[in-house]
Amino acid sequence: MMKKIILSAFVTAGLAGRLCAAVPEDSKIFTPFFDMTLSEAAYLPSAGNIFSGGNINTQVGLLAKATDKDQFFGLYNFGYSGQGFAPQDSKQFTDRSMSHTFNIEYRRQLLENLRIRPGISASREYRRTGANEAWDNGLYNMNTAGLQLAADYTFNSEKNGYVTAQYLFKNVQFPNYTDLLSEFQRSTNTAETSGGMQDQTMSQVSLRPNWNNFFGGFTYTLQSYKNQKVVESDGVYGGTKQKDTTAALDFGFHQSLWIFEIYPMVSYSAHKSNQNFLVYKFVGDSNPQFSDGYYDFKELTLSLPLDLNITSKWAIGGSLNLTQRNYDSRKARDTDNNFTASKQKNTMSTLTGSIRKRINDVAMVRLYYALIVASSNNKFERYLPYNYTGNSFGIAYQLSY
Repeated sequence: MMKKIILSAFVTAGLAGRLCAAVPEDSKIFTPFFDMTLSEAAYLPSAGNIFSGGNINTQVGLLAKATDKDQFFGLYNFGYSGQGFAPQDSKQFTDRSMSHTFNIEYRRQLLENLRIRPGISASREYRRTGANEAWDNGLYNMNTAGLQLAADYTFNSEKNGYVTAQYLFKNVQFPNYTDLLSEFQRSTNTAETSGGMQDQTMSQVSLRPNWNNFFGGFTYTLQSYKNQKVVESDGVYGGTKQKDTTAALDFGFHQSLWIFEIYPMVSYSAHKSNQNFLVYKFVGDSNPQFSDGYYDFKELTLSLPLDLNITSKWAIGGSLNLTQRNYDSRKARDTDNNFTASKQKNTMSTLTGSIRKRINDVAMVRLYYALIVASSNNKFERYLPYNYTGNSFGIAYQLSY
């Protein structure tokens, strides 16, 4: 679950960088930007009761032109993710999160086709796993502060062709996190002495080309933990600090063909960690199962959305999304929480149908239905769902200008 949280922080930063490059820069001194998506859905899982959840993603920005070569851009992002279906090994259906992110960057046009964008960012994320849990007390609440340096090179202005190279650095703190394994192993250990184990620095480099509505890129992320040590086969922490890396490739495009709009995307990522894992079957288990390379995996995501424009305002849409994660070393577990001989593999497929109405040039609403099928050879599901079928019905509203 921690890997998902950390990577989402970098996805947000990457989207902010691309968004900043996309804001128009004309003769105006101030150019505002606003994008908001609201959605609410009902969820019916194959096992359990029906529940509902909402999502909010709002971005508010302002571009200020100082001179012909100098601009400043500020962006605020608010995100809320409510209850809902989720890929395996990420979160429970009832988990909720809320985040506030601020980005400020200075833009300098060095040459006719070259611009640099240094900037700073700060964010605060809250997570709730229980209905009565206060936002401030979430175990995985996260605070970040970071720097960026990006460069945009334009090679074809008519086709919106450019290449962006970016470096990000973030300092990440988990103010409420305590290491339960240390507290369990050492009776004299307290929450204060076992805290700070998830605190880390994160560095990321990326190269992203864009041309004629085709986009893609390569991203490499390094997570260096400040205090967290690697657990050894004897059940105690050794002297090596944890380090995680993620290499990712993605490609997609958005094209219109007659009355069709298509915007497929495919991504592939490889995650590596030197952290191992111990499976305690019960409190006081003196012989836990040990698994090395527990967090290493390869993940492929494929998204195939399509809209059929019936009129200038109405469209029928459909989408197929597939996410498959194959673990390099982690063994799947049976219903009794014992490792099997097979490596764990998770697959989540989502088939969506929708009706979209464009209200005006800046707003639209979409009604949708989704069928979700999650499958895994891991059969131990006491804490996280791995094998389920779900149905969801929802409505989404988008406003952008």
